Amino acid sequence: MSSLARSLVPLVQTRWRQGRRMFDSRLLNERRLIIVALVAFIYFLLDSMLVTPSMQEFGQASKRNKMANAARDALVAETQRRKQDMALQEVEARQEIMRIKERIERSKQALAQQQAMLIPAREMRSLLEGLLAQNGRLQLQAIRTMPPEDVKFAPIPGVALSQTMLYRQSMEVAVAGSFLEVLTWLRSIEALPRKLLWDGLTLKTNDRGLVILTLQVHTFSPDRDALEISP
Repeated sequence: MSSLARSLVPLVQTRWRQGRRMFDSRLLNERRLIIVALVAFIYFLLDSMLVTPSMQEFGQASKRNKMANAARDALVAETQRRKQDMALQEVEARQEIMRIKERIERSKQALAQQQAMLIPAREMRSLLEGLLAQNGRLQLQAIRTMPPEDVKFAPIPGVALSQTMLYRQSMEVAVAGSFLEVLTWLRSIEALPRKLLWDGLTLKTNDRGLVILTLQVHTFSPDRDALEISP
């Protein structure tokens, strides 16, 4: 023990004895009040130094915890909402795909029905020559094939057609004869059970009084290759 401590011990003991004598000399009620005041002072010191800071830290920690829980709940709710939105969009996409497939299938069926009513492209020349042979007086002036033409369909929403599905195959035919013979031959084309479409009709007469009929006949085919060129 140092000399300073040794010198302080008697002083403290003396002060303690003096204070105790003063305390003992007071009335009982005064001593009780002093004890209560001393306890209150000690409690104040403990509260100021330990309890209040701890409570403040606890309150701040509780507040941060509530904020973290609220943020977590909001994130969970947002994640759940996005999952529901994605599931709904997936269902709508599947339904739209089914509707598009149904429209495509109906279009294919309608196209097949229409195509079944038309003469195949490869049979056009032989058919025309056969009709000419039935009318022996009608003269074939010229027959030639035309380049295939792409058929443009109305766009289907949500479907991108990467290639043409149907082509117009045409032939240009010129025949000469009397007006009645030309008209009869044209009516024979119209009366075919499987249709051969025609347009671009022109009529003129030559110096011998014969009527020259020129028209384009066509049908539709999924075959892109051009018809054989006729001489």
